[in-house]
Amino acid sequence: MKKFFIFLGSWTLAINGFAATEQETLLLHNQLRAKHHASPLIWDNNLANYAENYAKKCHFQHSHSPYGENIAAGYPSISAAIHAWYAERAHYSYGWPGFSYRTGHFTQLVWKSTHKLGCGYATCDGKNGTPGKYLVCEYSPAGNITSRKYFQANVS
Repeated sequence: MKKFFIFLGSWTLAINGFAATEQETLLLHNQLRAKHHASPLIWDNNLANYAENYAKKCHFQHSHSPYGENIAAGYPSISAAIHAWYAERAHYSYGWPGFSYRTGHFTQLVWKSTHKLGCGYATCDGKNGTPGKYLVCEYSPAGNITSRKYFQANVS
């Protein structure tokens, strides 16, 4: 039997067992990555499970996972959170490539050597000080390897 779920007022819409949030997240990542000549990511359920379990804790800090990780909280939608990460590109220096806390979400998002993505979502609404909806995305292999030559090869 096929599943059909709609959660109004939430970030989740699942049709036939595949969440629209997964589709939206993957599609937007891949559209933004294409602007930087990075290959499309594939959805990884293990990464998504890790991200979802961490998001449910409502701790607005990095998990220190073995993966690359972007986190966002309090945005009105998944798209708005991902666009905020991407907006960091305005601060990235292609002439002097490297890691910066001002651009780390952007560089992870477009990192060419990353091939897999999994994200999790939770409604925290202030729990542990985490506002609204909490988005956690895990990337494998991780990006932001702190070497200028890696940034030159992976962020364009």
